[in-house]
Amino acid sequence: MLLESICEIDMVKKKNDNIPWIEKYRPKSIKDMALPTAKLNRQKVNLVEELTKFIDIFFREIKNINNKNQEIKVFNRGCLEKEKKEIIKLPQEKTAILLEGQPGIGKTSIVYALANDMNMEVIETNASDTRTREALESKLKETTKSKGIMDFISETKRKLILIDEIDGIYGTKDRGAVPTILDLAKDTQFPIIMCANEYKLNLQSLYNAIPRYEVNPLSKDEILKIITKILSLENIDNIKQLDLELIINKNEGDLRGILNDLQALSQISNETPEERNKIIMSLHRDTTEEIFSIIRDLFQKVNTLNEARAITNKSDVDYNFLYKWINENLPMFVYNKRDLSNAFEYLSIADEIFGRIKKNMDWSLLPYFYDLFAGGVAIVGKENRTQGYKPVNFPRYSTSSFFSLNAAESSLIEKIQEKYPVSQSELFRDFIPFLKIYCAISRRNLKNLSDWLDLNAKEKNLLK
Repeated sequence: MLLESICEIDMVKKKNDNIPWIEKYRPKSIKDMALPTAKLNRQKVNLVEELTKFIDIFFREIKNINNKNQEIKVFNRGCLEKEKKEIIKLPQEKTAILLEGQPGIGKTSIVYALANDMNMEVIETNASDTRTREALESKLKETTKSKGIMDFISETKRKLILIDEIDGIYGTKDRGAVPTILDLAKDTQFPIIMCANEYKLNLQSLYNAIPRYEVNPLSKDEILKIITKILSLENIDNIKQLDLELIINKNEGDLRGILNDLQALSQISNETPEERNKIIMSLHRDTTEEIFSIIRDLFQKVNTLNEARAITNKSDVDYNFLYKWINENLPMFVYNKRDLSNAFEYLSIADEIFGRIKKNMDWSLLPYFYDLFAGGVAIVGKENRTQGYKPVNFPRYSTSSFFSLNAAESSLIEKIQEKYPVSQSELFRDFIPFLKIYCAISRRNLKNLSDWLDLNAKEKNLLK
């Protein structure tokens, strides 16, 4: 069995050796952080002070409001309808705030560090993965409105709601995602902090309702202090000052990308300065060309679990992002139905393990995550794998900034969404594959669907 093989291989590895630096050195407390500057309404503010004040005021005022509302409910039970009083609600600007700034500058790290300092539990969701009104409601409604039984038995930790990648919401027509968030903010029993990577016009109603903090990247000097300290802790002395400056400039303030580059560079030696420069410029946590090579190698060359490990170990590609690429391209390289079923089973188990990693911050499980989604998928059905050149597809439900839909894909999405309120991720993961199968059954099916959606030739080709 694959799981038994995973447990038997390299069990003597140290736990910390498996931890990505971006997680290993994620600050646990605000006092451990180099804090970015921030602005509110174009005025410079202390972000930590603002967040702390926001949270303290929220819990103080929501407690008073809940007490008053309890009295109102008792009063309303014994009076006429026209005499009933309205339930009091906390103003939206006191229930939620937005942190806006480029990826990798520490927005979520600040939230988690502050929550840890204040002994709070963070409940996190990603808006780009739950874009429809129904999905957001099912994921957040009970969390924001009520306390669980254990909250009443032991009041040890208060909750903080974190909604990440709020700018990942795609469009507004027939979606209801932004109004849903605003509705939830009106009734929430816990403070809500949202994060966004960039300003979006379709979020204007959100900007008008809650405070929006513009968070800036750290300065080069601050970043240099951080990475110099990390290199010292890792006992690494083969990275030169010019290498550090090149990495910092290349990543443009993205500390997450800088740490990924450093960890990759720390594993090489004996190169000339010219070779090191070339390697640095080729490094990127989401390098498309590298991903293309990895995907083809995993599906067409790998024969053992150790070979799959060798490929992923030398890769600089973000582990979670690589998982999405493998999930997207699996049907392109595996044709046998039983093999495909087994491969998706391994992906499912890998996803469960990653959920445990994030929940418990137990990064010693990361090798098992890699082995299941890369090794397990790569070695399944070796006898039936395809050979020769195969195109590698982008993960269509990724929110990475380098990827965008072409005109035909965008128009097809809009036409389908006029009929069904389906998120972009659901469209590419579930809906469009089903439509392709349906259209492949007969030309009449393709014609009927094309007429119903009013598709042009290019849009029809996407369903063939």
